[in-house]
Amino acid sequence: MSEKTSTDISSVVELESQPHHRSDDHLESNRQSFTSSGRSLSGLRARMFRRSFWKPSSQTTEDAVMGTADGMTVPFALTASLAGIVPNARYVMLAGLAELTAGAISMALGGLLQARCEKESYIATVESTSADVQDSKAEISSIIDDLYAPYSFAPDTLALVKRDLIMAPVTAQIDFIVRFHHGLTPPDNSRPAKSASTLGSCYFLAGLLGLFPYICVPKHDIKTALAASITIEAVALFAFGYVKTGVNVGWGQLKKNLVGALLMVAVGAVAAGIAVGMITAVNKGEHISV
Repeated sequence: MSEKTSTDISSVVELESQPHHRSDDHLESNRQSFTSSGRSLSGLRARMFRRSFWKPSSQTTEDAVMGTADGMTVPFALTASLAGIVPNARYVMLAGLAELTAGAISMALGGLLQARCEKESYIATVESTSADVQDSKAEISSIIDDLYAPYSFAPDTLALVKRDLIMAPVTAQIDFIVRFHHGLTPPDNSRPAKSASTLGSCYFLAGLLGLFPYICVPKHDIKTALAASITIEAVALFAFGYVKTGVNVGWGQLKKNLVGALLMVAVGAVAAGIAVGMITAVNKGEHISV
């Protein structure tokens, strides 16, 4: 019997020979410790759940942000510029609805085509990687050297990684190279439909906010409609910028969230100002009679 085994057995015997009341004390202490640890872990899980449960995927978030941002700025800039030369809220509303419809369709088609292009690019990368792996195993060794060179791994460690990857199935080799060398992940088959629907719907719904005043007010009360539209858009852009920044950097960063909100308002104001200035300059201050 080895010396280590004899020591382990002696330790077990010594523990068994201790008085039972001490064992009970130890058990009670351990039980309380485990209970406290369990509560801490439960609290941690709850906090992590609250922070991550509602957060959508990054691609969906990007589509929603892009669609909403464009929908809040482009139609508003159009209607604000038309309100300065067309003294009829109904015509401004019709022009805004036409732009909203065309813009939403354009955004949806753009998202659909982009998602399909990403899928085609992924398939082409997998095919070219498969051909490279089957032609030469040295490609794997070179890729691993390039991937891990900045991290100062020991040569022996890299040699083991190379050996295991070269001995792995071809599908695993391809997946490793595509995922870590090219930085690509398998595309979601529902991605084109999700992207198109998210971009189009967010653009249309966001653009409707600035059109409501032109729908609700009397058709010749264009100034009231314009003032209400500006107010609604300013509030909506501020709220959107605040939420967008909060999702990206966290809700505890109040200063950053406010800066993001004010930046969105500034972007909308600049876009509308440029549009109004250009229309005014081209039209030379003339009003269209309707």
